[in-house]
Amino acid sequence: MRYLTILLILVVGFTFSCAPTVTEGRRIDAAKVRQMAPGETQVGKVEEMFGKPTKIEKLPTGEEDYVYIYKTGEPHWWTMDKVSGQQLNVVVKDGIVQTWKVRTEGKEVVLKE
Repeated sequence: MRYLTILLILVVGFTFSCAPTVTEGRRIDAAKVRQMAPGETQVGKVEEMFGKPTKIEKLPTGEEDYVYIYKTGEPHWWTMDKVSGQQLNVVVKDGIVQTWKVRTEGKEVVLKE
C-alpha cells in the first residue's frame, strides 16, 4: 500500500508539473521594431508588421497610443507562476508614428523618442 501511495504522489506531481505554457499575444520582434522610423512610418505599416494592437488609447495631446502586449506564463501548483512578457507602445499622430518604446519583463527600454 505504501508503494501505491508513493506512485500515486509521483503521478500527480508529474501531471501538474507538465502544465501547458500560457501565451497571450504575439512575440515582438526587435528587427521589426527597428524598421519603424519616427515621422515617416505610417499606421498601416505598423499593423502589417505587428497585427492589430491589443488596445488603442487616446492621449490628451490628440495622439493615439497603440499598445501591443505579449505574455507567457508557466503555471506551477507548488510555487508562484513564472510570467514574462513584452510591451510595445507606438505613439501615432495623424496616421504617422511619432515615437515608440519597448518594455521587457518590467524593465523599460526606450529605443526611439
